[in-house]
Amino acid sequence: MQEFDLVLKNAFVNGAYVADIGVKGGIITALGLNLSPTEDTQIIDCEKAIVTPGGIDGHVHLAQDQSPRAKEAGYRCADNVETGTRSAVAGGTTTVMLFAEQSRGQSLLEAVENYHALVASQGSYADYGFHAIITDPSEKVLQEELPVLAQQGIMSMKLFLTYKHMRISDHQFLHALLKARELGMIALVHAENGDLVDFFTEQLEARNLTDSKYKAIAHPSAAEAEATNRAVTFSTVMDTPLLIVHVSVPESAKVIRKAQANLQPIFAETCPQYLLLGKAKLDQEHFCGAKFICSPPLRSEKKDIDAIWRGLVNGTFNIFSSDHCPYRFEDPSGKQLGLTRADNGNPQGMFTKTPNGLPGVETRVPLLFSEGVLRRKCIDVKRFVELTSENPAKLYGMYPQKGAIQIGSDADLVIWHPESFTPRRLKHSRDLHDNCDYSPYEDIEFLNWPKITVLRGRVVFRDGVVQGRSGYGNFIKRGKCAMPVVRVMEQEWDVLHAAV
Repeated sequence: MQEFDLVLKNAFVNGAYVADIGVKGGIITALGLNLSPTEDTQIIDCEKAIVTPGGIDGHVHLAQDQSPRAKEAGYRCADNVETGTRSAVAGGTTTVMLFAEQSRGQSLLEAVENYHALVASQGSYADYGFHAIITDPSEKVLQEELPVLAQQGIMSMKLFLTYKHMRISDHQFLHALLKARELGMIALVHAENGDLVDFFTEQLEARNLTDSKYKAIAHPSAAEAEATNRAVTFSTVMDTPLLIVHVSVPESAKVIRKAQANLQPIFAETCPQYLLLGKAKLDQEHFCGAKFICSPPLRSEKKDIDAIWRGLVNGTFNIFSSDHCPYRFEDPSGKQLGLTRADNGNPQGMFTKTPNGLPGVETRVPLLFSEGVLRRKCIDVKRFVELTSENPAKLYGMYPQKGAIQIGSDADLVIWHPESFTPRRLKHSRDLHDNCDYSPYEDIEFLNWPKITVLRGRVVFRDGVVQGRSGYGNFIKRGKCAMPVVRVMEQEWDVLHAAV
């Protein structure tokens, strides 16, 4: 008789078929009907509720107030690794991809080692991996340090085309892409034209137009579309897989869609804020618009938001991430850094001094399930799983260890409430487990929410209560990107063999 530590009975697996799921040693070891538990087996009756793989959030910023630039600006993140990953598992996310940020002049290896130490000291509720943020792609970093990171299973780098303290030149960008190609890494890019953003920001500041609502004007859609087109062009020339992160406008999506139609290795990510929050949120009184300041900003009209939804449905967007980057609203080292007073004493915002970022790691998975699967009915459970779990696992080299309900995969599972779930409006103080003091999705009605989250066979969240422990999360050593449209890269760079 096969022995199990855990059996999920009557699971509606990915909304496709009903089966029992048997787990041993944290791994799925059986899928079938009427699996026989032993005396010591933990049994969870799913009551034919939908069961999906644990969510993988590929874009999570935690404890990033440790960098010199953050300390200089006085920023204080709301979430450290412990509180952020606690929030993640409460929302059905079992693996997070965190960012190890290199400062200019710093060893990239040192930056990653520091982040390893930080996670070890704080403890993670979820499994995790790292993206290496490269701000100084020196010869030593590219030729000596990146190969070491690849051997350690850190198979992704993030590059910036904006922010004065982070952006790299086109020449540096090309060199980084060439090295990524050589190592089989995937490159992520924050695609906004930094000079264009700086120009508009200077013009607004000169006119004393600095309230939160002007953040949308300082970052025009043209800045994102131009940088996206440039990044896609460079990726095509280098034949290097590239992910455009947090795409927010249809102009960028069109560039990406065209590249994908030409079988170029271009992938795209969008986030809940660009599907559910419009730029009107930035124009709230009493400085409350600062709660919604992020980059790229909320700037879309309804037709633009609908276009982003279409990209989610038609496959332009491969993954759906939170870009969780939380700052407390009432914290003088949080959003209040951007608060000044006008001559009449009224609150006045300084969007250039307000920390960029929104909380969302806990709400990401239930938002898409509620809004996309249940309310709009524009995606099915299969597509939901692709966006929130399967594709991130493939993109970041974790599949099928992660992102799948199949024999041999980690037993990372989300059990949803049955159809009898009573819709409820989100209240941060009641429902969420992060260390922020607000949610940008406050008062949105959720039609479902994860009932139980299982990480490697252990229940870590159940009926509104986190049951896991800090430190249970493991570092995931990753391999190469396994998305199916990526061609097997030859040893030589294609351009060397191009016809003259």
